[in-house]
Amino acid sequence: MSAGETIDIALCDVAPTPLAAVRRTTRRADLGRTIVSSLDVVYALLRARGAEGLGQNVVVYRAATGWSADDTLDIEVGVQTPSPIEPDGEVLALASPSGRAATAIHIGPYQTIPVTNQAIRRWMTERGLRWSVDWEVYGDWSDDAAKLATKIFFLVQEGDA
Repeated sequence: MSAGETIDIALCDVAPTPLAAVRRTTRRADLGRTIVSSLDVVYALLRARGAEGLGQNVVVYRAATGWSADDTLDIEVGVQTPSPIEPDGEVLALASPSGRAATAIHIGPYQTIPVTNQAIRRWMTERGLRWSVDWEVYGDWSDDAAKLATKIFFLVQEGDA
């Protein structure tokens, strides 16, 4: 996102999607490395099983202690699967959150996703909505970071509109 661009945010209902995923706790400063190493673990298992019909990479943010580089995040990092997998070691059969969510599509480098996250949080706060968990669904890879598309969701807490 560049300065001055508007971010289209909307409410939608989302269904759970099966994930082959690992759970991690990481420092915010190490998030990128943690995501890549976690996906390596998940894909190693899926390749060994000859898995087909895989979807997009997903990161679910369950809890955060704050916004500085040293703060910690509890995350689930995985890959969409057509049906729940048989768990193996640290690779679990999980699902993406479901329910009413605020959503936007971030176009651009992953390092600028916090700009879109901030816009969604601000939009929700202005409407009196609270969120409980958020997640990102990463579109197809491009060497041109300006073409990367990431769908971002913030689950609306129960009792909110």
